[in-house]
Amino acid sequence: MFCYSPMEAYSVINLGSGFNDVAIFLLFAFGFITLLSYALTANQTLVPSNWFLGLETYHVTLYSMVQTYIGSKAGAWFPFIYTLFSALLFSNLFGLLPYSTTPTTHLIITFNLALFLMVTAIANGFRRYRYAIFGVFIPAGTPLGLIPLIVIVEVLAYITRISSLGIRITVNMVTGHTLVKVVSGFIYEGFLGGTSILILALPVALLTVFLILELLIAYLQAYIFTFISCITIKDFS
Repeated sequence: MFCYSPMEAYSVINLGSGFNDVAIFLLFAFGFITLLSYALTANQTLVPSNWFLGLETYHVTLYSMVQTYIGSKAGAWFPFIYTLFSALLFSNLFGLLPYSTTPTTHLIITFNLALFLMVTAIANGFRRYRYAIFGVFIPAGTPLGLIPLIVIVEVLAYITRISSLGIRITVNMVTGHTLVKVVSGFIYEGFLGGTSILILALPVALLTVFLILELLIAYLQAYIFTFISCITIKDFS
């Protein structure tokens, strides 16, 4: 099958231009934590269930991180950070399911998330401090003659942060998920080809290790993205 656009390779339902399974899984990841929260709290009793306690721990852990890195403005930014982390985490995890796709393996998505974060942080800082917000690009005590050069360096540093923020998670998700799915495909083809179970035992054991590592990486990459997001927001708050 020949594709004229990379987007055509992912098309599963014709719901409009550009709407494909990547968009479906991204929306599903964004909505999953909301549906899960509603399901666990709708029929909550006086004694919380283990699932509800797990959700509460998840909530408290994220809030502690936001409060640590953003400070007094944590309450205002927490819904955004909570949604961002949950979407990234579940996008990474759902991508491990058979016949699924991982939205975070597409650089256009992660880069736009990072760009949206930076624009939002700068716009919020400009709303509060007006033009004084650009003082963040000039470290205290900088000699007058070095200010133009320092401003250029600081701006490039923030641009690099945006790029690395989007590229890091994409590269890690592509390599990890590709390895897991390739090994899974080899095991499946070997099983269909009549390969002995004893021979397949070692690849299955390796696949199990890869899956465990990929689960940890999925969480770690979502955490790193969120952590750097909190630092960026703090710089302009």
